[in-house]
Amino acid sequence: MNDTAQKMREISEKLDKDADDLMFIKDSLEKSSQLTHNMVTILTSFENRLRQLEETILPVHKETVTLQKLQENIENTQAALDHVLNYHDAVRDLDAVIRDGPSGGKLEQYISHMGQIQDALEFFSENNPSSPELSKATQLFKTGKELLQNEFRNLFTRHCNPVPAIKILDMLGTDDELPDSASVTSLNQLPEQALEELSEISKWLIGPGKTHDFMDVYYQIRAQTLKKSMEGLKDHLSKKSSGSAAGSYSPLIVSTNTTLTPTSSISHPSPILNKTLMKGIGGLKDHLNRSTGSHSPLTSGRLHKSKDAPNKRTSTLLRPMARKGAANKLDPERRPSSQGVESQGHVDPAIESYLYCISGLLKLMQCEAQLMSHIIPEEHQRKTFDKIIEKPLEMVSQDGEAIATTAKRAVIKHDYTAILSIFPVLKHLINVKPEFEETLSGTAPGTRGKLPTLIASLETTGAKALDEFYDVVKNDPEKSNLPKDGTVHELTSNTLIFLENLLDYVETTSAMLMAQKDPAFAISNKGNDMENKKKRVANYVAKILGAVGLNLDQKSKSYSDQYLGVIFLLNNLNYILKSLQRSGLLSLVVHSKPDIERDYEEKIRIQKTEYSRSWSRVLQHVIDGSKPVAVNLDPSKMKDKERQQIKDRFKGFNQDFEDLFKTHKGYAVPDPQVREDLRRESKQMILQQYTMFRDRYVVTSFTKNPEKYIKYTPEQVSSQIDHFFDISA
Repeated sequence: MNDTAQKMREISEKLDKDADDLMFIKDSLEKSSQLTHNMVTILTSFENRLRQLEETILPVHKETVTLQKLQENIENTQAALDHVLNYHDAVRDLDAVIRDGPSGGKLEQYISHMGQIQDALEFFSENNPSSPELSKATQLFKTGKELLQNEFRNLFTRHCNPVPAIKILDMLGTDDELPDSASVTSLNQLPEQALEELSEISKWLIGPGKTHDFMDVYYQIRAQTLKKSMEGLKDHLSKKSSGSAAGSYSPLIVSTNTTLTPTSSISHPSPILNKTLMKGIGGLKDHLNRSTGSHSPLTSGRLHKSKDAPNKRTSTLLRPMARKGAANKLDPERRPSSQGVESQGHVDPAIESYLYCISGLLKLMQCEAQLMSHIIPEEHQRKTFDKIIEKPLEMVSQDGEAIATTAKRAVIKHDYTAILSIFPVLKHLINVKPEFEETLSGTAPGTRGKLPTLIASLETTGAKALDEFYDVVKNDPEKSNLPKDGTVHELTSNTLIFLENLLDYVETTSAMLMAQKDPAFAISNKGNDMENKKKRVANYVAKILGAVGLNLDQKSKSYSDQYLGVIFLLNNLNYILKSLQRSGLLSLVVHSKPDIERDYEEKIRIQKTEYSRSWSRVLQHVIDGSKPVAVNLDPSKMKDKERQQIKDRFKGFNQDFEDLFKTHKGYAVPDPQVREDLRRESKQMILQQYTMFRDRYVVTSFTKNPEKYIKYTPEQVSSQIDHFFDISA
């Protein structure tokens, strides 16, 4: 019961609480309804007021918008009028400024003013073609453009001066010390400020100015400047080379009026040429301190020429030639250690000057291309460049053709010394050809073809000369003026000197030989290219040596004295071998004939053996035959016939030995080693036999006057032999 009462009491309490909550909710709803009603009343009132405001403001707003549009139209009209007036004002206000020109450092401002005139011109042309202002603007624009062109001409003319020859040579001389870009721009032909102004003018003229006339001005001035620069260089080199005879210019000079023998001393190469042309025009990049030619063992003895021997050359077809750097050990074509550009050796002054001109023109053209890139638009550069270099390039090309023509005439006259002038030119042209091709890239075909045409002409001339030189060496007919003492024939010395010159120009000579289309020079392209070139030249040298050998053999048979002919052949063969060994030709020829040194040594040995037979007449008197004369016989038992035989043998020995001495002391053997070998072999051949013969009969009383028959002791015979080949004995 208690639990029930308790539960009822709890339920009653909950009902009371819920009744209170319900009452609270009812009060809240009433308040909310009242608030809602109040809000609706307020909003309704606000809406009514807004409606009244809109009805009042809307007409005012519409009127304001209309006024704003009117204001905007007025402002736009005013701006348009100002814009139009600016064009009119520009023509009027800038008239004096434009007509004064851009002088006085006001170029940038002047170009800006020209822009304003251009704008006015375009406005009147588009909007009012019949306006008198259009005519004024057109005339003023034309005047301004002409003044800008005049400023371009004046500015360009003022700063474009020929490059002094010394500056060109200095630039060439420092090529290897500067990077490529520095060497090209080292001339600084225009001040930086002038270059900037010219660039600005050219941009305006080609753009707004719509004219190319300034390009004609540019190429005319630059072409004339380049031409004068080259003429100045030629004049400078000509003056210096003309003074070189007195030693004031270059020690390269080899007088063309002097006959040089194999013993002639060789001067040092020009330091300037070594420092410029050795660069390459590759330039010339290789600076050589080349060694001079030393005296050969051949020439340390007496290179005889008998008193009545002719002083002039022995052959009208082979003039004496000077070896250009004969003993040089640093030839780039033969030394892998060289740095790309081949040395030019000793060069004639005119040829040296021409080589400088080639290098100078190349560098000047490169500078022209560099300068032009700042002023002339890229699409017009090649055409303009072509016009600039036309005359200077033609001048250098004609000089080269003149060299080739001179050489051709000399070859026709069988003067093969002149062909040596082609070698340094052709060698240098081949070296600089890649740079020329790069520099002339994009020019007209005729311009690009000048250098290849010149190279081809020189190669053809050289090829013909090399071919005819072989024929002349092989068929040299002159035998009337053989050296009377059997010394080295000028045919031999001149031929070897000519061949030694080829050492400095292996690649050049190879190119010439290729032009001959001779199967002997058609070397396979397999393997190292330089080795093929060496083999091709080696084949030619071997061919020439073979022709010399045959010619000398025929000449030796022309001597009435058989053994003088032997000495002649011995001297010449020995000279050839020593020259091959001394000059470096041997290391080249072995590419064609590996055994050539041994072959010449064998030929020399054979000639020495032939010479030893000259003693046969003397030996026959002292060598006992199958019936020897009695020895140590009692004088009382010696028959008169036996005594007479002994007398005749001593007498015959004395006579034949004296005749041999008289003849052989006049023979010339220039090589001291060969001379001593012949004397030693002669002693070995005669002294032992003579000593035995003399000792056998000196103790017999075969005569009452022994001093009449026994005239020589073995020592005296030896002493006499020591004077063989000595005309002064």
